[in-house]
Amino acid sequence: MMKATLLLGIAVLANSEHAPSWKGAGNFDMDFKGVKFGDKKGLGLTMDLHLMEDKVAQGAVCLDGSPAGFYFSPAADVKDRNNWQIYFEGGGWCYDDMDCYGRSSTGLGSSTHWASTMGVGGIMSDNCAINPDFCNFNRVFLTYCDGNSFTGNRDEPLVVKGKPLYFRGRRIIDAVLQTLIPMGLWNAENVLLTGCSAGGLATYLHTDYVHQWLKTNVPPLKVFKAASISGFFLDHNNLVGQPVYEAQMKNIFHVANSTHGVNDACIAAYPADEQWKCNFAQYTYPHIQAPFLALNSGYDSWQTGCIYAAKLVPGFPNQTVTWNGQCNAVSPWQNCVGNPDNCNSTQMVTMNKYITDFKADMQSAGTYNKNGNGAFIHSCHTHCEAQSSNLWSGFTVRGITMQEAVSTWWNGPVTAPASGNNYSPCDYKTGTTGPRDCNPTCLNPGN
Repeated sequence: MMKATLLLGIAVLANSEHAPSWKGAGNFDMDFKGVKFGDKKGLGLTMDLHLMEDKVAQGAVCLDGSPAGFYFSPAADVKDRNNWQIYFEGGGWCYDDMDCYGRSSTGLGSSTHWASTMGVGGIMSDNCAINPDFCNFNRVFLTYCDGNSFTGNRDEPLVVKGKPLYFRGRRIIDAVLQTLIPMGLWNAENVLLTGCSAGGLATYLHTDYVHQWLKTNVPPLKVFKAASISGFFLDHNNLVGQPVYEAQMKNIFHVANSTHGVNDACIAAYPADEQWKCNFAQYTYPHIQAPFLALNSGYDSWQTGCIYAAKLVPGFPNQTVTWNGQCNAVSPWQNCVGNPDNCNSTQMVTMNKYITDFKADMQSAGTYNKNGNGAFIHSCHTHCEAQSSNLWSGFTVRGITMQEAVSTWWNGPVTAPASGNNYSPCDYKTGTTGPRDCNPTCLNPGN
């Protein structure tokens, strides 16, 4: 059978957030069956670019100082004129000064070359056969260009090789919301906040902030919920016991001055020397108050390559090259990490431990079982699958697709038990022969 994959960090992709052994600047595009982060052409030319040149003075700028912006499509049906979907773009992170310097010349650090129109599939699709709940909503796509999941809040730029770099993600959020008010957001009644990958992490980090902002500034607001896609990145050692990803995310937290750009309740829960943990979903998740749904693979293809099998760039955090990390770099695991069917039985047991740890980290939080919440966690070796229309409607757990799970949660009351909205992944097969997948819809979604 043909395996449906959105494998990040492995060789099958021509463009990836962190392809294995990438060693150059500018390699930030991610290709998910036609959806590229950093290439704003997307799947359909349905949303128009709005550059916020009038907000530059208040600091709403990309890494290179160019104006931040967003894509927007108004409600396609008058009955949805007060319904909104706000989406954070993904595209990884830069981890130290030179890494961010390299990123500042790409579409994930500069608005200079953004396309005038774009579109996204799956949960953001305007096709009502694919996305019946949200297809006619006002849709907003926050373009990502600050390097740390819209958390940066640094007053003075960081100067690298004579070039000033601006970490202003939180100010970009504020500017977008302010700009949307006269575009109709002031009448919003129902709002879904979402995002994928680094934008999925942003959904964890900013859900309560955006919710409070809307409650203060949008009196008609009735329903606010958040659904993160592929944003629960683990603070997890690599296969040889090194805390590579932790070191990377801890460093960019400090470089970007993100302390007051993440969840305030999380920051209050940790001493100053541990507040970097609030740059992670697993430490923020227990503090989220708004209704929340997690959409994720427990065996996420970006995480297996760029957390579990990652190495630090030589010299980090003072690297002299613009490499954006080293994914799928731990030998002799490259083939296994790239495709579970290439793992021997012993390796598959080790890889399954990542699923076990993922479930433990998520399910140990009180948020997981809170009424009104949910988690659709599957085992397919993919990333950002909810923005692929085929996989959004194809992957199932207990016979329920992602689209159906989201619909039930979105249309349900905030008093609904989380148990009715929680779906858990299976472990991959560890036999000596045969395919490894434990979920047949990963191999042939929709059939």
